[in-house]
Amino acid sequence: MEETSFRRDGEEEDEFEEEILKQTQSPKSHKMDNIVSIAKEVDSDDNNSIDASIPKLTYRQRMRVIHTQYNDPRSWLCIFYRPFFLVSFPAIMWGGLVYGAQMMWLSLIGNSQSIIYGAAPYNFSVNGIGLTNLGAFGGCVFGMLYGGYFVDWSTIKLAQRNNGILEPEFRLYSMFVPTIINAAGLLAYGLGSAYGAHWAISVVVGQGFLGFAMGSTGSICLTYAVDCYHKLASESIVLILFIRNMIGMAFCFAFMPWLDGCGLKLTTWLMFMLSLIINGSFLVLIKWGKSMRRWTAPRYTKFSDPKFGELFKK
Repeated sequence: MEETSFRRDGEEEDEFEEEILKQTQSPKSHKMDNIVSIAKEVDSDDNNSIDASIPKLTYRQRMRVIHTQYNDPRSWLCIFYRPFFLVSFPAIMWGGLVYGAQMMWLSLIGNSQSIIYGAAPYNFSVNGIGLTNLGAFGGCVFGMLYGGYFVDWSTIKLAQRNNGILEPEFRLYSMFVPTIINAAGLLAYGLGSAYGAHWAISVVVGQGFLGFAMGSTGSICLTYAVDCYHKLASESIVLILFIRNMIGMAFCFAFMPWLDGCGLKLTTWLMFMLSLIINGSFLVLIKWGKSMRRWTAPRYTKFSDPKFGELFKK
């Protein structure tokens, strides 16, 4: 993938969005004609701003790991700590928490499958234990399709019913399915293994359901956060992934003592309740997500300035 430091003109984007809102709020005006004309003006301005004298980079130059000639004018330190300014944005913190919970289920499978399937009544070989991951893999494939194409389709349908206005919270309605399937997958995997049920219960149903939840939930969390704060998309994604990885790392160290202390059955029920609480928290954002975005609007405007927070100049 080509590396790029291209940054969009925030002022032109704001002007375009404001004009669209004005046309939406003026039913007697010719909405589409004006919007198209504004889009053409912005496109024309962009084309005029291109300096044709700058030589085009070759493919090999574009694929270099380090670019020094055309780079972000901000200091590297500023780019590093800017994502942490967003810890006061509920949508982003929620996305990191829920996405991090999916890493908990991944750690659950990775840390326990050799213990479960290597012992009686399964007694799988090393190769057999490795092949049980196909259940989670298949679930992830269907989860990605659900979290991608289906969620986009359902969000557009809800926007059409809302007079063409798309609210980021429309994506969260699709969280109902992953929440239920995630909880069911934990029970099938943990209790099915604890009671010695047929391996298909824990592998196909349990790991398959968990894979579906992991594949779909992560996509919904990321796209919701980006829809809420699209001008801070890169910083939002960095912070969400940082939180996700910290939760996943902590759970890797905490799971085995938890399993040894509580046993597989009790651990499964505790994780079942934990999944319902964490994944089910999307209901809070469906109810109050828009109010939270209004509350964070002043900070969003301030943080959207690429130079905000820069302490040292290059």
